[in-house]
Amino acid sequence: FFSHPQLWSSATWYHGASEELPTSIMHVLLLSSLHSSHHVVLQLVYFIILLLLLSVIPNISSFSALAPKILPIATNHEDEPTILSLSNIFTPKEVDDILQLIDSSLLTPTSAYQEDVFSKEAWDAEDAILRNIVQPIVEDGTIPPPNQNNNNDSSEKEAALRSFVHAVTHHPDRITEDDIIIGANIIQRREAIERWKSDEGLSIMKLSMDYDMMKEEEGDTTINNVDWDAISLGKRYEVPSEVLDRIQHVIPTVLKGGTSSWTTIDATIVKYQEGDLQVPHIDPCDATLLICLQPCIEGGSTCFPLLDPPRRLENTIGDGYLFFSSQEVTMDDDQDDGDNSTQGGGERERNLLSLHHGGRVLKGDKIVMQLMLEYNGDDDVQAWHDEVVTL
Repeated sequence: FFSHPQLWSSATWYHGASEELPTSIMHVLLLSSLHSSHHVVLQLVYFIILLLLLSVIPNISSFSALAPKILPIATNHEDEPTILSLSNIFTPKEVDDILQLIDSSLLTPTSAYQEDVFSKEAWDAEDAILRNIVQPIVEDGTIPPPNQNNNNDSSEKEAALRSFVHAVTHHPDRITEDDIIIGANIIQRREAIERWKSDEGLSIMKLSMDYDMMKEEEGDTTINNVDWDAISLGKRYEVPSEVLDRIQHVIPTVLKGGTSSWTTIDATIVKYQEGDLQVPHIDPCDATLLICLQPCIEGGSTCFPLLDPPRRLENTIGDGYLFFSSQEVTMDDDQDDGDNSTQGGGERERNLLSLHHGGRVLKGDKIVMQLMLEYNGDDDVQAWHDEVVTL
C-alpha cells in the first residue's frame, strides 16, 4: 500500500506535521494499517484517518499557503490610493514562529532610513563622540574648549559640533579620515532635523493625526508648532534573510505575477515602544505590504490623514494592509517623459494622497514587518487594483 508512488508522496508531504502527533497515536495507526494486510478496506480506513489527523495539526516547518482575505478600503475620490485590508496573512502560530526567528537573530539596524533624528539620547551621544574627537586638540591648547563660556542655550546645543567643524577646517591634519566620516554623518542627521523644522517640514508634520504631538503658542488658540521633545520614532531593523525567505509566498497570494512581477526593494522590521510613532511620509515604492506581528494595547494605528475622510487603520496580529504609493503619470504631448521612467509598465509618480504615518503607541509594544515592492512586470498598468488577486 505505502509503496504506491502517489500515496508515498502524500505521506511525505505530511511528514513534518507527523512529528507533533503523540507517539502512541502514530504507532497505533501505522502498525494497525501495516498489519491489517488481510483487510484492505480496513487498511484504507486507517490510512485516511491518519491523513485527516495530520492535516489538522499545524506544520511548523512551513507557512500556510492559504491566500489571505482581501477587503478593499473604500475611498471617495478616484485619485486616492488603493488600500486593501488583508486578514489571515499568518496564523497566530506562524506569527509566533516568525517572532521566534526574529528573537533568535541578531537584528541589524537598517541603513536605508535616517536614524531617529528627534532622539535626545542620540544627540547627547553624538556630542560625546564629537568632544572625544577634538579632546586631544583641546588639551594641547590648539583650539579652545567647545564654547563653554557661551550662555546661549541654542548656541551651547551646537557647541560640540562647532568645535569639530573648527578643528576640521583649521587643523585637518589632526583629524583622522574615519573621524571626519563620523562627523559628516552627524552633520547630515542634524541637517535632517533642520529640514523638519523648516516651514515645509512643519507643514508636513502638522498633517499628523497625533494631535498630542502639537503644542499651542501662548496666547494663540491654533496649533501652530510641533513639540519636538514629544517625538520618538520606532526603531527599524533589516528583516533577517531566513525570515524573508519564509514570507515571500505572501506576495503571489495578493498580487498578480507574484515575485516575477514584483521585486522586494526593502524589507524592514519596525519595533515601537510606548510613546513611539512614525512621522508623515510617502513610501518610495509602488506598493507596501504592512504585516502586524504584535499589536499594541492602545494607539499605534496606521493613519492616512489626506484621505476623505482621514483614516485610522487598526493593527491586528497576523493581519495587514497593502497600499500603493505611486500612480500613472498623465503625460502631455510636449512633456519630457524621461524623468519618471520605470522598468515594466508606464510612467509613474508618487501619489501624495498616500502620505501616512504610524500613530503614537499609547500602551504596550508594537512590531510590524514592512515590505516595499516595485513593479517590474512587462504589462502597462492602468490601475493598481487590477493587479490585485481576486479584485
